[in-house]
This record gives sequence, structure tokens and C-alpha cells, in this order.
Amino acid sequence: MALNLSKLPLSTIGGTLVILLFCVFTLASISQYPGPFSPMDNWLSDLGTPVKNPSGNLFFNAGCILTGICMLVLMAGLNIWKVEGLQKQIMALGRICGAVSAVGLMLIGVFYEGTAYHSTLSLVFFLFLFLFLVFTNVAIWDHVKYKKWIRYYAFVAIVLEVVFIYTFFAYEHAPVWEWLAVFSALLWAGMLAYNMLKFKT
Repeated sequence: MALNLSKLPLSTIGGTLVILLFCVFTLASISQYPGPFSPMDNWLSDLGTPVKNPSGNLFFNAGCILTGICMLVLMAGLNIWKVEGLQKQIMALGRICGAVSAVGLMLIGVFYEGTAYHSTLSLVFFLFLFLFLVFTNVAIWDHVKYKKWIRYYAFVAIVLEVVFIYTFFAYEHAPVWEWLAVFSALLWAGMLAYNMLKFKT
């Protein structure tokens, strides 16, 4: 049976594009990076710096902006989870935090590494991404339609966010944890998009 895009939940479209666009634009930027590039030695932001990546920085920065826009689409569609009472309020907090994180990511694409606001925006992105993961999962943890395997993976993604934040301040040079934190969160967004797609089947 053909897939009818017009009937896809808004959150599924946003969540799918979040992971797809970020991965595609990041890979395109890496392909243009001069010299060796490794998650063990390079921060993601190295890809968006004109001095370090003169040919590929536009790919990464455009990817941040587009991914942030799709994150906002994902947040808008999260009302598909019919939660009530305290969970509804927690979900609202999660959506707000996700929206702030999305705006932070979009602005990272404008204020790349080496500019005045980059460090502050990166902190905003990761802090509010962490809060989005926590609040959203608390809100829907006991929801009958929240798949268990996605629920338990979310815990892994949250732990990786905590480890990255800790290592960043404790060691100052552990870029691999940034990669794990970002892509584990992206993977969860993709899983959530799939979970919400199943609402329609």
C-alpha cells in the first residue's frame, strides 16, 4: 500500500526530517573537510567553521538551521500524545524546552564556532535538549502507546547527554561524547517519529 504523506502525523514528518537532514548535511560537510577528521579529535562545530572547513562549513551550518526548523515541527506535533493532568503540564514544559533547543541549534548555524555567541548557544542547545528529553519522557513514560524499547533507549540517550555535559566541563576535550550525545538524541527523535506513525496504523 502506498504511503500517503498527507496523512502522516506532523510529529512523524518533523522527527524523520530531523535525523535525515542533520545526518545528510553533516556527512556532506565532513566530505569537504580538509585533512583528517575524527569524532575522537574534532568537535561537531569544527565542521561549521570557515577557517577549519572553508569548503564544507555552509553544509553543516545549513544543516543546523534546517534541523532546528524540523525540530519545531516535531514539537508542534507532540500534542498527538493525549496526556492529562500533571503529565500534560510536564509535556508542555518538554515542548517549550525542545523549541528553545531548536532555536539554539538554528542560531548555531548562524553564529558558528569562533563568533561571539557560539559557546552560549551551544550550552543553550544541549541544556534544553537534555530537559526536552527528560520532561517528554516523564510525561509519556506510562502512556499505553509508548513502546517499551523506545522508552528504555530514551534513558540511554539521557545518560549520554549527562556524560557529555560532565566531560565537557571536567576534561574540556572529549569530543566523542558530544557526537554520542547528539546522535543518540537524534536517534530517539527518529524512534519517536516511528512510534507516533504507529498511532495511525
